[in-house]
Amino acid sequence: MDETDIDLSLTLLQNSRVPYRALATKLNLSVNAIHKRIQVMIETGIIRGFTARPNLTIGTLNVYTYGTAMAEPLRDLPAKLSRNDSVYWVAQAGGGYIYVGAYVKGLGELSAVSDYIRKTAEMPSPTVGIIDYGGNIKAPPKEALDALDWQIIHSLSENSRKPVADVAKDLGTSTKTVRRRLDRMIKENLIELSIKWYPDVSDDIMSIFHAKLAMKARVDSAELHRKYAPHLLYQLHFSNLPDDHLIFTWTRTMKELREFKERIEKEPCFRSVSMNILYTGEIFPTWRDSLPLKMGWPENPPVRL
Repeated sequence: MDETDIDLSLTLLQNSRVPYRALATKLNLSVNAIHKRIQVMIETGIIRGFTARPNLTIGTLNVYTYGTAMAEPLRDLPAKLSRNDSVYWVAQAGGGYIYVGAYVKGLGELSAVSDYIRKTAEMPSPTVGIIDYGGNIKAPPKEALDALDWQIIHSLSENSRKPVADVAKDLGTSTKTVRRRLDRMIKENLIELSIKWYPDVSDDIMSIFHAKLAMKARVDSAELHRKYAPHLLYQLHFSNLPDDHLIFTWTRTMKELREFKERIEKEPCFRSVSMNILYTGEIFPTWRDSLPLKMGWPENPPVRL
């Protein structure tokens, strides 16, 4: 991948229905060039799907668990962890270090999910962080969606770029109705449109930096992104671990990675910085993915839409 592929992927991660023309304008390319780049990423397995899911931020915790896993063989661990329907992502780094992302329905289930990950991975000292969105995401609860809204999400779940006319045909309703409802869900942050992104398939280097904040320091995430883009992909803060900061990065060479590390270590807001190179990452369906079918057809759900 090059810098344009990274920008394109990050945009699609945020909204996978952005029209090709809008992507072309944003990246100063032709529509044909955008289409070719997306097709190449699909053919190489970097993009493995365009997804739609309900956005249920309120009452739902996005939890990261990470540490050294002792379970053997390590290659079987992602499949074992995915048996818990809260686990949506498992990544492996050097030295048996793993990262596990999970959508937990609430604080009441946090302990059970964390214990499952710890025991399955045989992780003696896991770090469990609850992602802090900083008040930027304010999605209403699932009750804000009616049956037809859920059906629209289900229709888009495996192909979020599906034309509105095809969704209307799936559901036996009008194109105007689907467009109006979809526009509302996007505007009110009721739907999450993204992609299944596997950047580790490329020859590039994907890494996670663990940064500890200096005393009384605050991180200006926007400023860090401005300084280090496109190598800095995104950052995570944790509400229960205020001193911990994860930085996900992309570099093409070890030289670029070394230079990034040298620069980030000099940031005054961090007292220490360590790094793990990611080797593999896998994405799994969770309870969130099954909600549209259950809520859209509560009495007689279709076998297949």
